[in-house]
Amino acid sequence: MKAIPVAVRERIIQLYDQGKGTAEIAASFGYCVAAVRRVRQHYQARGPLQPQTHRCGRKTLLTDARKARLLQLLEQRPDATLAELGAPFKRPASTLDLWLTRLGWSCKKNAARQRAVAARRGRAKKAVAPTAGGRARRPAGVRG
Repeated sequence: MKAIPVAVRERIIQLYDQGKGTAEIAASFGYCVAAVRRVRQHYQARGPLQPQTHRCGRKTLLTDARKARLLQLLEQRPDATLAELGAPFKRPASTLDLWLTRLGWSCKKNAARQRAVAARRGRAKKAVAPTAGGRARRPAGVRG
């Protein structure tokens, strides 16, 4: 849901100062009563009417200390895999991949995957016996 614009927030506070009720203000602007009440409560608690969107969202796990330690590990072993880099931090490789991207580093390609793809090129496909639902077909009337 989008934040209530600052101009509307100012008008809500002005109407409260004029003695209007919460339900009346909410009906005139088309917002729910709780949203209008929350505007007034936040204004009384902290003052400014600007939405505090900078405080939303998940905080990063890449603190300054972890950033320095990660850069130090990269200087010592620039060819380390994501799993090797993540072991001292007790973090999965996916987290390290995000951290390295944020720091401007890229990961090297997976050599094993490249070899597997290269080995298949140029080979003819083997004939596969027809199956039903992943199992080999049996002749009718045979059990076992």
